[in-house]
Amino acid sequence: MEPDRSLRLAIWEGALSVLFLSWSTGVILTGYALALGASPQALALLGGLPFLAQLLAPLALFLGGSRKSWSLRLNLLSRSLFLPAILAPFLPEAYWVPSLLVFAGISQLLAAPVGVLWLSWMADLVPEEKRGRYFGLRNALLGLVATLGNLLGGAVADHLPPPTGYQAVLLLGVALGLLALLLLRLQAEPPPPAGPAPLPTLLSAWKDRSYRRYLSLVLGWYLAVMVGGPYVVPYFLEVGGLSMTQVGLWTVLSAVSGLFFGPMWGRLADREGHGKVLFRAGLVAALMPLLWLSGSQAFPWPIWLAAVADALAWSGLNTALVNVVLARSPANLRSGYLALFWLALGLGGLLGSLLAGQVARIPLGPSPYHTLLC
Repeated sequence: MEPDRSLRLAIWEGALSVLFLSWSTGVILTGYALALGASPQALALLGGLPFLAQLLAPLALFLGGSRKSWSLRLNLLSRSLFLPAILAPFLPEAYWVPSLLVFAGISQLLAAPVGVLWLSWMADLVPEEKRGRYFGLRNALLGLVATLGNLLGGAVADHLPPPTGYQAVLLLGVALGLLALLLLRLQAEPPPPAGPAPLPTLLSAWKDRSYRRYLSLVLGWYLAVMVGGPYVVPYFLEVGGLSMTQVGLWTVLSAVSGLFFGPMWGRLADREGHGKVLFRAGLVAALMPLLWLSGSQAFPWPIWLAAVADALAWSGLNTALVNVVLARSPANLRSGYLALFWLALGLGGLLGSLLAGQVARIPLGPSPYHTLLC
């Protein structure tokens, strides 16, 4: 029955976990922070927390014992410690935003090593010849769940007075996140391959010259993504003339399209390799800003076409970026390769966020967003 039973459970577990993750790091959390009176500086710090947390991913190498046990413990602490952030409005008003930042930050820092632990575990569980198809389907399904979850969360937040609506959504997210751990606990864990100590593992991965080039690509890619990515929705609203309802429909169109493109990229990866998927999907993503910038309130169809292009690009990239690491790394050094990957991702995202603040001051085009998206 294994690994098929565990792989099916991993999809259900991921569907519950992604609701907690999308609500506790996305637009719902931003809306909650605004309802508590967060300043632009506080919002910028809140947006940078996920990337800052990834800088601690290499700590996973120093956690001896079962990867499953550590994933359960860290996720339990991370998701439970988000409860004080939800209860921030019961404190004196001066502590509302600071307590949100502190507890949301601690929650994300605790979860940072889980990416390395979980992916190392899954790489041993998913047969290599099926990785592309499995992760392509799983990521596409989770993308749809996250999108529908954000629509539901937004509807609840809109129908209850702030910040109560946001608190209700976040509380539900914590409950679902904790329920997901019961499913995680039921999954099998193959014995990890024997490997060197943590520091030699990291050094061995770092000495791989071609892998260092790949890390440079990952860092540069996420730097570019964070320069323009956070401003796409404001561009749609202020330049493209879309309403929030239409933005929601745009995300649904993209997520539904991903259900087709994700398995398609997965089959291609299993047949031709993850590097081919990375190049082709990356090319689509690099050209996608042309569609955004071509759209306007009077000429909106390129923006809607971009929803399909977004699904085509990211359903391939989200799977290939990690699977390239899994395919490249020796089994006994995989944790070191994954730790450096998350480190490069986090550093690129942080640098991109900082650069975006500077680039936004340069006037270019009919709106400030044109400068960032170019």
